[in-house]
Formats: sequence, structure tokens, C-alpha cells
Amino acid sequence: MILGRFAPADNNGAVNGPRPLTWLLFFTLALSAAVATQLRTEEPRLMHVQGPPPVEAPEGPLEEAYLLAREAAVRIEARCTGARAGQTLGVGTGFFVSPDGMVLTAFHVVEQSSAQPCPTRLFAVTATEEEYPLQLVGFDAYMDVAALKAAVDRAVPYLTPASRRPAVGDQVVAVGNSRGEFLAARAGRVTRLGVQAGRADFASGTIELTNSLAPGDSGGPVVNVRGEVVGVVSYISFNPSAMSSQDWVPPYLRGARLPTAYASYAVPILQGDELFTSVVSGVRRDVPVLGFIVDDDYDPARSNYYLGARPGVIVRQVMAGSPAEKAGLRSRTQETVIGADGGPRVVPVADVIVAIDGRPTPTYQDLVAEVRQKEIGQTVTVTVQRGNATFRVELTLGARTEVFAAE
Repeated sequence: MILGRFAPADNNGAVNGPRPLTWLLFFTLALSAAVATQLRTEEPRLMHVQGPPPVEAPEGPLEEAYLLAREAAVRIEARCTGARAGQTLGVGTGFFVSPDGMVLTAFHVVEQSSAQPCPTRLFAVTATEEEYPLQLVGFDAYMDVAALKAAVDRAVPYLTPASRRPAVGDQVVAVGNSRGEFLAARAGRVTRLGVQAGRADFASGTIELTNSLAPGDSGGPVVNVRGEVVGVVSYISFNPSAMSSQDWVPPYLRGARLPTAYASYAVPILQGDELFTSVVSGVRRDVPVLGFIVDDDYDPARSNYYLGARPGVIVRQVMAGSPAEKAGLRSRTQETVIGADGGPRVVPVADVIVAIDGRPTPTYQDLVAEVRQKEIGQTVTVTVQRGNATFRVELTLGARTEVFAAE
């Protein structure tokens, strides 16, 4: 389960203070020390410093569409088992897409991780407050969509994907569980489609919205005035032009030109499209990872400590049994040295990834861009800087959900 801000993929970074202006729509759980060890490619280690715009209420046909959609929407809860049984660890949103209980949501809402503080089970809470356990069926980690099966005991209301994409300017309403509300409405309009149109690895219909979304709304349905689903809530951003390599963007949006004002994003869902049919039929598409958690970007020109002459990405923690561990990468440690004033000083000792297959990776985003182009099981050459030494290791990329699986 990805809690708070980061869904696993390959890396994570340390918080150097609040990173204003960006966050994911993950769970409304307070961030814990366990969450702080999450990987960066799925949940960012960011803190938001302002709230989203005021919620817009739906009116007329859009309100009617919301009321219909609400009947098929669910609150998804991750609840601890074992010693902490009953404790709700996180909250997201989903919706039924079949009368027999198939649920669609964002993958980051339901992904399990070794960094969560307790084993969990997933439950769906319906508009009538009935509860059903959930089992993961299929997912696409790149597109941030997952299908789960609810153990329903009768036919349930469900939503149908739209037969065509929305148009810019269309009114839409999302159903979500943010702000402590239960399956509430967040109205808005479509502002852009095909944020990265023309890229082979991108869903050309990705929807940019004005809907005022917040943590807890992830995975919720975005419906048009006819009550058809046009997308699944995934991500929101504030002033992305101010984002640094420490900030996280979901895989399907990386490289996109994002607006400088508030915007929210939904993964497009259409009747009969490959993404929808594949996840509900049980296909599981993962993403490749190296197998370590990222600490921060390292720039020798600006750093307060020395980790070598070249810029790169600092390895914070190597996951046990991961490709990174097998290749000999080391987790960050620290040592005490004598400072210029003659007193003791604690400094980090860490591996720095400076290139993948010979291509420089001076920042986390550069590293992600290189790994994203590879396949699970593919062998890559990783250039590692360890102090004044630089060497290369061969590493076979692993699957994120296996490398960072919950215990």
C-alpha cells in the first residue's frame, strides 16, 4: 500500500523542508516514518503548503450525473491486520464497473509496499455503507490504474466507460473522499487533452481538469453529464514550473509540460479500450526498477559534503535481495571526520549513480527517464561513484511490485 505521498517504483528522496506546490492524491493518512522510506517513482516525499481551490458543486444535469455515479462509487480503506487490526492506514476512492463487483481505482491507492507499518487488507465501503473485502485483479503501474474484485453478495450499481473522449470545455464531476468527506462531488471542466500527444508510451487522451481534488480522491471516477466515466483520478499539481528533480510526477506524465497554476489529472478510460479491458481481465503490467531508495540529487558544486566529482543520484537504501544489492551497491552510511575548525563532523558516505548505459544521470528525473525506457529483466550498465572511485556494474532490472513487495 502506498501511503501518504510515494508509490514505489525505484527511488525516493529525503525531504529538505516542505516542497511547496506539488502533491499526489494519495491517502489522507498523516505521513509516518515508514512512509518516509517510500520510493520516489510512485510516491513523492513532498509536503503541500497550501490547499486546493474551493470545491465547485455540480448543478443541473451534472448534479444528476454525480448522484448516479455516487451510488456506484466506493471508499477504499487499507486496514491493518495482526497486532494493529482494525486501524485504518489509508483512504482512497474507487468505483464499480460491473454488477458482480469489479472495482476500478488508481494503482497507487492499492499498491502494497514493504515500507508500510503493518500488513493490510483492502475494503470497499459503498454509498449505503456496506463493506466488502477487495482482492487485486490486474493493474498497469505505468498508467496508474488497477482493477479489484469486491466480494459482493448481490448485484451492485456500476458505471460504464464513455464511448468517446471528452472535449476541452466539457463539464465533469469527480467523486472522492478527501477533506474527511464521504463520496462527495468535485465539479470542474476539462482544460486539456493529450498532454503528451505524439509519444508512443503515452495515453494520448490524458485529461487535465480544473476539479478541486485533494488526497483521498485518488482512484475516483470522473464522469460527464451523461454519467459515463471518462477517467480515473490520478494526480494534482501546484505550479509545476517550480518543481525540481526532487518532485514526483506519475510515469504517464513525465516529460509533459504542466501548467503553472493548479491542475488535476485523470487517466482516460474508454469503452473497450485496451487499458480498461486488460486490467479487468487480470493483466498485470509492472515497471522496471534498480532496487534502491533515493536520498537526494548530488551536485558537487552546491553540496555541503563531498561524494565525488560528478553529479548524480544518491543511493539511500538498497533493498534486500534486489538487483542493486546483487550488483554490489551499498546503502548510505555516515562517518565522523575532523572539520576545518578542528572539531568532529558527521558526513554521509554513499554511492552515487552517475550514469545508466553510459548516459549521465545528474538528477533523479534523468535516472527515471533512462530506466523507464528499459524492460523488466533487461541488463543495464550502472556507473557508480563511491568517493573518488568510479566503477561500472551490470544490473538486471527487477519488477517494482516484487522488489518493494510488502512483507
